Amino acid sequence: MANRLTIADYLRLAKANPTVEKEFQYFKEYIFNRTLVWEGVPNPKAGGNLHNVSGDSGGYTLWGIAYNHNKEMFKNFDDFKDTTYEEAAAIAYTKYYRAINAFILPLESRLMYFDIAYNMGNSRAIRLMQGCAKVPQDGIIGPATREKMQYVTEECLYLARNTTYNKLVKANKSLNKFLKGWLNRSTAIFKI
Repeated sequence: MANRLTIADYLRLAKANPTVEKEFQYFKEYIFNRTLVWEGVPNPKAGGNLHNVSGDSGGYTLWGIAYNHNKEMFKNFDDFKDTTYEEAAAIAYTKYYRAINAFILPLESRLMYFDIAYNMGNSRAIRLMQGCAKVPQDGIIGPATREKMQYVTEECLYLARNTTYNKLVKANKSLNKFLKGWLNRSTAIFKI
């Protein structure tokens, strides 16, 4: 059986040392809060909004965390519904932002890159970023990718993201109902 991280583990990892904790604070203020607007949480201090969109494979979502894709970190659905902002931010920071090495990108590209991962998954985000970095799109952040990440532009990520959304809908027409929202989200993030 694989080791599973608990909410407490994510909180601990987000505050592992003073440098990481400082980056986590930056992430919450400048990255996560802006993404939450597109997850139905315009004011994080007011609490997260539990919602379930028909046809979304993630099922119920709270703070942008899809229950169906993250069941292993919760004791049960009630535990999921009790997720706090701080817990959600620690999960997003550790499982997405740090996992995709967003902190290596230029500041202006980090929000778009994280939001792609949070919306489309880490593997797809990494491959799109690698296309922008002009390295093989293998989904692995190795030395060659790390070396080129500093040159990735937000515009390239934005265009690659929108192209991917359109390809997804072309391949699966049932996703068309999400396309306008996806493109609006992408454009809004780009304009920040």
